Amino acid sequence: MIESMIVRNEERDKRLDHRSARNTFTNLIADGTNCSRFEAEVISDKAEVVFALGGYAEDQTLQPGQMIWRAIRANEPAGKPLLSCEFIRVRLTVHSLEDDREVRQKFGLSTKRQQQIVRMCLEARDQSALLTQEDLATLLDCDVKTIRNDIKAYLQRTGLMAQTRGTVCDIGPGITHREKVIEQFIQGVEAVEIARNLTHSLKAVERYITTFCRTVYTQSQMQNTLKTAMVVGISVSNVTRNLALRDEWIKRKEYKQRLDEIEQIGLAYWEAQDEKKGPLPQSGRPQ
Repeated sequence: MIESMIVRNEERDKRLDHRSARNTFTNLIADGTNCSRFEAEVISDKAEVVFALGGYAEDQTLQPGQMIWRAIRANEPAGKPLLSCEFIRVRLTVHSLEDDREVRQKFGLSTKRQQQIVRMCLEARDQSALLTQEDLATLLDCDVKTIRNDIKAYLQRTGLMAQTRGTVCDIGPGITHREKVIEQFIQGVEAVEIARNLTHSLKAVERYITTFCRTVYTQSQMQNTLKTAMVVGISVSNVTRNLALRDEWIKRKEYKQRLDEIEQIGLAYWEAQDEKKGPLPQSGRPQ
């Protein structure tokens, strides 16, 4: 029993090694120059020293609690061997000290970990990647069974599935935690109640709502998703999902007034800060 667990852990560690930029570079050198694996590893080590990569890097752009991770690109099909998959660099917020502390104090350690799982999965998706349960277990320093139980508990509590590679490939993208927040906000639920319903931090809920309102109004002015993303400070895919959500609800006549109110909130942010970040459209200043 103990030996089989050790073997499984060793196999997991080997799979995680495949994700490293160093391993990818070493493989390219070995394949491209027909040199030995040992020689390719020596070249990789020297390249890291010269170009300040890997353990020699000094990344000053990361915020406290963030880290760079290599995750499988989102468009890689299910069942494809790990060695053949393309991995890309993503920036993940492993610890959001204020938000995570608030949730832990109110709801406990398991719910706090669920928030971390959902947040990192969402961040990875915004960067065109998907995290696996093994990724999450490594990032949160626990075993895969704990991650699986947390995802199940989160689904039972909120009706939402964390967007891991397994769930997205098996059942499709589904609705995200952020979209659930926006849906409840459009329905007129206050931010405090939304945070309570989803056992999420109030600060994070307010941030989702603010971003949605800003996106809707900024897009009405810029008429360009890339420019809107740059002004609001989010990804293009996030802009697209926010606008799709707006379009879905605007079809319901009973919510037209509510969506007009949301656009007015966005207007306030536009006049206070967003208008200064980008050029005005040719039609002139917003009325």
